[in-house]
Amino acid sequence: MRRLTRSELASRVGPRPPSDAFWRRAIDRGAAALGVGADAVESGAGEETDDEPTEPLDTGDIVDVGDHAFVVVGTERTAAGGRIYRIELVADRDGD
Repeated sequence: MRRLTRSELASRVGPRPPSDAFWRRAIDRGAAALGVGADAVESGAGEETDDEPTEPLDTGDIVDVGDHAFVVVGTERTAAGGRIYRIELVADRDGD
């Protein structure tokens, strides 16, 4: 499990990171699907270690977006070699 900031995620997913509008909708809905192209998945090929997977995200990873956090609850391969990451908003700890 990794914990990433929004900017760290943006650097991993390639030239078109999720926009402000994407994150606002994800926060409002409490969940989203984040599509990543094959180039972002393949960019880590050959660099894999036991501690660090090559894909931008993996199930259980957390992405911090401002005061909110999302957890990756699932991944799917696309026919073109990319990935679709299913993310869900983590409930506030203080109960707000």
